[in-house]
Amino acid sequence: MGQDNNRFYMLRFFKYVLLTYFVSTLLIWAFHPFALFRPTTLAADYEYRFALPFREINFEREKGVKLNALWFSKDSNSLSQKGPVVLFFHGNRDNLARWGREYAERFTSRGYNVLMYDYRGYGKSTGERSEATLHRDAQHLYDFLKKQFSEDSIVVYGYSLGTGMASRIAANNRPKLLILEAPYASMPTLGRTQLPIFPYEWLTRYKFRTDSCFAHIHCPIHLFHGTKDITVPYKNSLLLLSTPAPESPAKVKLTTIPGGHHLYLNSSPIYRSALDSLLK
Repeated sequence: MGQDNNRFYMLRFFKYVLLTYFVSTLLIWAFHPFALFRPTTLAADYEYRFALPFREINFEREKGVKLNALWFSKDSNSLSQKGPVVLFFHGNRDNLARWGREYAERFTSRGYNVLMYDYRGYGKSTGERSEATLHRDAQHLYDFLKKQFSEDSIVVYGYSLGTGMASRIAANNRPKLLILEAPYASMPTLGRTQLPIFPYEWLTRYKFRTDSCFAHIHCPIHLFHGTKDITVPYKNSLLLLSTPAPESPAKVKLTTIPGGHHLYLNSSPIYRSALDSLLK
C-alpha cells in the first residue's frame, strides 16, 4: 500500500513538472519579443536636452515609418565634417533621451562625431518591428554615414541588444572597427547561458546571430564584458572570442571588467583606458 502511494505521488509530481515545463515553454515563445524589447515612447514634440551640442534628424523609411536620430558633434549643424564617427546601437530599454545622455560624451570627448537612433517603437521612432526590418534600418543609417564619411573613419559600437545589429553591419560593410559592449553570441545562446533547460533555438523568434556574423567581418573586433553580468552572462563573450574560423580576417580581442555588471562599465578605469586606446 505504501509503495502504491509513493508511486502515485511520484507520478503526480512528474506530471506537475512536465506541465510546468510545457507552460513555461509556451510563455517563452509567446513573450520573448516583449521581454527582448522594452521601449519607452516619446511625444512627437518632445524636446531633447543635452549638455553637448546636438542635432535631431528624422529618417523616413517608408510611409508611416520614421526613425528618430541624434547627431552629436562639435558643430552639430554640420553633417559633412572630416574626422571619425561612431554609429551607436543602443540597448533594449528606454530611448535616446537616456542613451544620448549616457553615451555621446564617451565618444565626443575622444574626438568623434556620433550618430545614434531609436529603433522602431522606441522614443519618437515609429513602425512595426521585425528582425529583418531592424537590420534594414541599421543598414540605412550606415549608408547615410557613408555618404558623408569614408568607411575607414566609421566605428560601429553596439551595446547589449544593439550588438547583434552592429555585428551584422560590420559583416556586410567595411567599417574601421567594431566595438561590442556586453554582447551575446546569439539570442538562443543567450537563453542557454541564462537558464539551459529550454529549446531556445525553436522558441526565440529573434535570433540575432552575432556569432555567425564574425566569420564575415574584416575589421578588428573589440569586446567589453563584466564578469558579474547576469543579463548577458560573461560566457557569451568567451564564446564569441573563439568563434571566428582560423582563416577569418577578423581579429577579436576581449577586455574583461572584473566584477563588472551589465551597466556602467565606463566607471571602470580598465574600460576607459581600453576605449582611449581604441579611439585614439
